[in-house]
This record gives sequence, C-alpha cells and structure tokens, in this order.
Amino acid sequence: MSIQVKFQTKLDKYSVPDTTLVIPSSSTNSQLEAILKGLLKSTVSSTELSRISFDFLCINKLIRSSLEEHIREKDESLLESIISIEYIEKFQGPQPEDALMHDDWVSACRSLGDSILVASYDTNLHLWNNSYKKL
Repeated sequence: MSIQVKFQTKLDKYSVPDTTLVIPSSSTNSQLEAILKGLLKSTVSSTELSRISFDFLCINKLIRSSLEEHIREKDESLLESIISIEYIEKFQGPQPEDALMHDDWVSACRSLGDSILVASYDTNLHLWNNSYKKL
C-alpha cells in the first residue's frame, strides 16, 4: 500500500519544495530520513547531511512505528488523503558530566553558596562543595 505525503518543516535551512510524494505505507523513520535526505541533496552539502538526523511528526505525534501503523492509531481515514509529515532536527540527549552518587533516590537538592545540600529518601543529608567533594 502507498500513501501520499508532503514534508514540512519550520527549519528554513532544511526546507524542501512543497510537493506531494507517494511512498510505501510501511515506511519507518529511517526510510523517511533517506527520502528526505535525497530531496535535500541539491541544497545541503553531503558532509552536513551525513552529520544531521531528523525526527518525524504526523498528526502532532512523533512517528515511532511504520507510517501506516502510526496513522491507523490516530485516524485511519487519513490514509486516503495527503498526509503532512513535519520533520525536525534530532538531537542527542544530554550526557552527564559529573555525578554525585547516592545510596537512595534524591528527594531535595539546594545550593548554599559554594555548597550543595542533598536530601535523600533514606533520611540522610549529604553536603558537597563546588568541587564535588563530600563534606
């Protein structure tokens, strides 16, 4: 089965012409990204395209399954119309730089000048300085 789609974005740098494409309904994020990068080849350098990834939204929700499954979960009648797929730049989640280890979950955290006071659910208070050394 095929679906008619239009790619849209708020990212001017990565915008594509407003054309309707016919793609397999079984398309997943990686396949949508391959199609999109093919459309962007003429305006974005191959080096930049290799460094960027995209996420896709349909019916205001991130697509995490095949396009057909995603649409059937939301509104099956849309399968017969032109589907608008918004794409956004995908960013990696933050990586922890420093960690203050605890034996239990943290219930509260406050900074006091150059110190950090942490309360945990094991009823202990922990005090660290700004160099992350326990006091």
